[in-house]
Amino acid sequence: MDMRKVLCFSLSAARNESLDALRTLEWTIFPTGDLNEAKNLIDHHRFKVGLIFFGADLPNDLSSIKDLFTARRSMEWIGLLAAGTSNRPDLCELISRYFYDYHTLPVDTGRLQLTLGHALGMAVMLERAAAFSPAYDNRDELIGCSPASLRLFRTIKKAAAVDVPVLIVGESGSGKEATALAIHRASARCDKPFVKVSCDGLPPEVIRSELFEPGKGRIEAAAGGTLFLDDASHLTEDLQSDLLNLLRNGTIPSGNGTGKTPVDVRIIAAAQRNLEYLVADGRFRDDLYRRLKTLIINVPPLRERQDDIELLAKHYLRLFSNGDSNSVQSFDPEALKAMRCHDWPGNVRELINRIKRAKVMCEGSSISSKDLGLEDFHPGFGRAFDHPMTLEEAKDQTEKEIIQATLQATENNISRAARQLAVSRMTLYRLMYKHQIRSHWVGENLSIAAQE
Repeated sequence: MDMRKVLCFSLSAARNESLDALRTLEWTIFPTGDLNEAKNLIDHHRFKVGLIFFGADLPNDLSSIKDLFTARRSMEWIGLLAAGTSNRPDLCELISRYFYDYHTLPVDTGRLQLTLGHALGMAVMLERAAAFSPAYDNRDELIGCSPASLRLFRTIKKAAAVDVPVLIVGESGSGKEATALAIHRASARCDKPFVKVSCDGLPPEVIRSELFEPGKGRIEAAAGGTLFLDDASHLTEDLQSDLLNLLRNGTIPSGNGTGKTPVDVRIIAAAQRNLEYLVADGRFRDDLYRRLKTLIINVPPLRERQDDIELLAKHYLRLFSNGDSNSVQSFDPEALKAMRCHDWPGNVRELINRIKRAKVMCEGSSISSKDLGLEDFHPGFGRAFDHPMTLEEAKDQTEKEIIQATLQATENNISRAARQLAVSRMTLYRLMYKHQIRSHWVGENLSIAAQE
């Protein structure tokens, strides 16, 4: 199928000269000046790229064309503006919110050819990302075009083709649960349940009840499907033994305490901590680890997926707009630069939280680096330095920023933040006191930390 076709919609009666120039491009042109015909053409040809002419005789109300932007979400639009039209505030807002790029007339065909190619590439990536996980809740989608993401996608497909235990490792917020979902929904078990159990933050007896309660446990609820054990490194020794028995024999303890109940379920476990270290330390069973690591998948952190950042940011911005055409739907250039310079210690979860914050804070037509809380970035360094500093000062500043970002990514859960940073809770309190990271939920503990 030829993808190099473009819809050309015009709001101007005088467009023949520009159309003649466009016909010299290596694209198939579909011109129309009728809005309903344009929608029908989009439905029939499923364009990936569209052009809109904004002539000098523009109508006073431009709201009618907003339907074009929701007719096909993955389409990228390029504006062709007649001289003087860029002074209209409503057109400026429309371009900044919905368009991939714009050109002023007369058409520079060489430059437009390049822009069309770039827009097509972005539209294809958006479409591929959606096609990779069509059945997912949008918030659980794995989206990416970076080499690291493409390697992950290939591994997921291989894992889905075999019915063996999987161990998913990666930093907090990097997408371990989304990876498990992707494996399940691409596997032969896709029409059966996907059941998640978090092994962190709950007493062992509660986890045991959740997993093994006869007739009500999550393992039986996942029968025929997939059981996802999040943070499996926190399982107690007794729970590790029962899980090992399930992997070995396909059974769990029955209600009377003496018999066994057979259960057909695939186990996918996730771990943030290095299980090899826990095995060496005697805190995790070596035989269980060997069973789980039949297939290990490493989910790359966002800082290793630079090419995904803009794609992910635009995806979540559109998702959080909920189809509201009046909601802010674009990032300004400085915001995009800031996101690429940021290290993302909280990974995709941090990106989601920053975009949610930005939608609340944004007062303009597009999201700025300030709205994202990234206004102090410096290209090539990630953060700006207001004055020359010593190595010790740079270390302290970096330490403070990492702690702040981790607290934000873990929603201010001190225990989780301490685990992610690989320090004790008290050490984290001391560091927070040192850097004057003060908040209402840790005020008393900071005072204690100051006294010790």
